[in-house]
Amino acid sequence: MSAAVGARGIMQGVWKTHLGSEVAFDPRYHDNARVEIASFVSEPPGLVLDVGCGAGATGRVLKQKFPGTRVIGIESNLQAAASARAVLDEVIDEPIETARVPDRIHDQGIDLVLLLDVLEHLYDPWHCLVKVRSWLRVGTRVLASVPNVRNLVTLDGLAAGRWEYSSNGVLDITHLRFFTKTSLRELFEQTGYDVLDQVPILRPESVDRYILARRPGRLTTRNLSISYRDREDLEDLYAFQYVVDARAREHAHVPSGDEQEESVRQ
Repeated sequence: MSAAVGARGIMQGVWKTHLGSEVAFDPRYHDNARVEIASFVSEPPGLVLDVGCGAGATGRVLKQKFPGTRVIGIESNLQAAASARAVLDEVIDEPIETARVPDRIHDQGIDLVLLLDVLEHLYDPWHCLVKVRSWLRVGTRVLASVPNVRNLVTLDGLAAGRWEYSSNGVLDITHLRFFTKTSLRELFEQTGYDVLDQVPILRPESVDRYILARRPGRLTTRNLSISYRDREDLEDLYAFQYVVDARAREHAHVPSGDEQEESVRQ
């Protein structure tokens, strides 16, 4: 059996191990510290709400970098939440959709929210962000990391008729929503946030091996030829993920489904 066929067989069976009501705790997945995120925080963040904190690895990094930082985690995987309690100040072991954060923080304001590799796993990230916004003061910082579905590797596979889910990465089989740089900005702007920056996380070595030819304004792979407008657009094709740096803005009314339908009828 060839390596390619073997790898494909493993990917075809990933749903058996990574989907279900009780997903097993995987230290490589749940205890993966996002060390690069700490570089976005240059001064003591105060009270941090780490949504989808896993086993608390990233919160631990922030607490080591800034002693005295308080981190409250939200984690629905009970095994991961149990591990997080050993390193974070408090852990709410339930989904973000039902978490009652105000009951835990009382009058203490949240200074920083982390949403690292979380939003793409949610059925409704829009209302989830609205809920998070209701816990925040105007100007509270939010850092989120979300995969970029427009990266060249994913586009090349799609051009070849492949959309193969895996155990991690952009096509992680547990991802329910997919975003481009533009739609990711819209996600935040529509739910009560101002986006200050979107920083691409680049993996050039993973993209370059797909490229067969280059010329100004165009890249060619085995399965497609795609143009790009400028350096920023080229970076987008290389970006496997974006880190969104946003701030909670003044409360904005988000119309309900009934209100939206009524508006359409009128």
